[in-house]
Amino acid sequence: MSTTTCQVVAFLLSILGLAGCIAATGMDMWSTQDLYDNPVTSVFQYEGLWRSCVRQSSGFTECRPYFTILGLPAMLQAVRALMIVGIVLGAIGLLVSIFALKCIRIGSMEDSAKANMTLTSGIMFIVSGTHLVRLCSWAGSLEASH
Repeated sequence: MSTTTCQVVAFLLSILGLAGCIAATGMDMWSTQDLYDNPVTSVFQYEGLWRSCVRQSSGFTECRPYFTILGLPAMLQAVRALMIVGIVLGAIGLLVSIFALKCIRIGSMEDSAKANMTLTSGIMFIVSGTHLVRLCSWAGSLEASH
């Protein structure tokens, strides 16, 4: 494949990855607790970074957002902040990669400058992606230990 095609495919995959990170940050199933075995209550409780939800056996689901920041557990605050940092890093990498594409010309930019921009955006994507994967694994392992 030509260099331009590889760059465009990588750019589209980076958009897909950033969208997935944003979707994961907004999802509510970061922490789940199944209480179906309890004969008194049959509910399914799950929490996200932004709200907590309870689903009853009747199918009714009630979600309540977190109204405070300081009253939340430290782990939840850390995961929230680090997910946002990872998304911002990915968005900056996406913006840099737009200008690094060979099919886009801006003034008389040399190929060496575009190569440096491509390397910079690639490093930012790698740091953002590994950061977010590590963070999700860390939050999952903390949940599994409870």
